[in-house]
Amino acid sequence: MYSEQDLKYASELREEIHREALNKAKALHPEIDSVVDSHPVEDYFQEHWDYPGQWYSVVAIPYGYKNRQALIDKIVSDTVEHYLNNRDGGVSDPFYAVISEYPDSVVDFAIVAAQTPYCGFKSHFSALMKGAEQIMADNWKINYDISEISSKRITADELFAPADKNGALNYRKAFLSPPHTNKYTDADFDKINSALFPNRTDILEIYEWSTEWSDYFDDGHEWWGALCLSVYDKTLERFVIIMASATD
Repeated sequence: MYSEQDLKYASELREEIHREALNKAKALHPEIDSVVDSHPVEDYFQEHWDYPGQWYSVVAIPYGYKNRQALIDKIVSDTVEHYLNNRDGGVSDPFYAVISEYPDSVVDFAIVAAQTPYCGFKSHFSALMKGAEQIMADNWKINYDISEISSKRITADELFAPADKNGALNYRKAFLSPPHTNKYTDADFDKINSALFPNRTDILEIYEWSTEWSDYFDDGHEWWGALCLSVYDKTLERFVIIMASATD
């Protein structure tokens, strides 16, 4: 769709705007070290019609803003709101109200803001460790020896794949079929993920991680299974960490 050179120019504009927004956000809360921008780099283009009748793309601020300053102000507002939510426990994200409706779920979640720039595996690993600290608190040991942690990329189709009663544990199966049964349905599963990923799921970047690196997973290793996933949503610039481990 766009050439590497065009994406490079768009990325440079985006980073320049992020620097300006970060300076304004830090003036309000010096602890802020990154910004929240709901627009991926692909949004930093606009289409123009040129004589003698041809569309062409130019690097520009995303559609929907009166000017550059309006975009910066929106990023600052979103960044400060995100910072205050995290500082106060992050409970204001709509997802937490949704998951509270499912007290019998054995799947644990953590939402982690992405640090810029996004660096693929390294960013996923950093988010995994932060999410693990939220989920595990002081109850389980976290082993930071990366040599004991392996991972593989999976697709969104694999993430949301049907639950196979006789197959290996996956995300849907972990939610619908814990050791102590619940009455949750696929519609409930979809409701949770609509709250987690409200924009698009086809652009999610997902790693599935091994589960030998913490005794959080020991119960699941008995027979039911264990699950560890990191999901990056570039439209929200955040990660969702998903973990599950249970026994009867």
